[in-house]
Amino acid sequence: MRSVTPRLMPSVPDEPYPELPSVLAELVSGAKGVLGDSLVGVYLVGSLATGDFDMDSDVDFLVVVDRELTDDVVGALQAMHRRIHAVGCYPAQHLEGSYVSRDVLGDADAVDVRPLWYLDNGSTTFERSLHDNKWHVRWVLRERGIALYGPDPTTLLEPVPPDALRAEVSGMLVEMAHLFEADLDGPLSYWTSRFGQSYAVLTCCRMLHSLQTGTVRSKREGMLWALKAVDAEWHQVIRDAWREREGVRHCVKIRQRARAESLGETHRFLVHGVGLAARSHDPGS
Repeated sequence: MRSVTPRLMPSVPDEPYPELPSVLAELVSGAKGVLGDSLVGVYLVGSLATGDFDMDSDVDFLVVVDRELTDDVVGALQAMHRRIHAVGCYPAQHLEGSYVSRDVLGDADAVDVRPLWYLDNGSTTFERSLHDNKWHVRWVLRERGIALYGPDPTTLLEPVPPDALRAEVSGMLVEMAHLFEADLDGPLSYWTSRFGQSYAVLTCCRMLHSLQTGTVRSKREGMLWALKAVDAEWHQVIRDAWREREGVRHCVKIRQRARAESLGETHRFLVHGVGLAARSHDPGS
């Protein structure tokens, strides 16, 4: 894999993974080779765009194309992603993203309706998914997205309606709370692991921040905002979640069950967050 100088990708960090710029250069080069003149742009979203990319972060991307992908093109892209994955470093094995046509990206009625060709974190097999066809992903792309190749993302889509973003985030918060509660008394799962427990708390903070501001910010920004905005009784579970996020690697934490006390406090915090979200939609509250 060829090296990439910082000048080629000035917005891409080389810490904690020095290989990241080279992996992304390979993604751009591979997309160009397969898609040719159908390629519009390659963009970073997720924590690389919003901030606070760390050792456990996914490498989130969106590739915008001029026309829908044929089966042959999907097969060629899948082969390209397998070659990148085989490099073996963390960024190469934790790419996550979707391929979206310019028409779908410009169609507000397609949000959460039209599935995209999607690669889950670490996967080399495409699936059809709504995972990235969401208002919050579009907000990050337009307002904070990093163009590795192609035009400024603000030229590709209109501003995201704040009320649409808030409605989506509110629904996602309710869904997360239900998933967490369903696993609470069961065997070890994502949500009851140390990683999942801290993720739930910090994501709740981010979602509550989005409900207030109509924007999408990083976990750290959401955490700092919550420590000022929510009642003091929740500060300890929030601080503990951030310390957990900064601590042991994901591969360790995902296999270890969180403390019962932490799980109970997280469940209470999520229920509280759902209540705050509901009141934010009530004009009389």
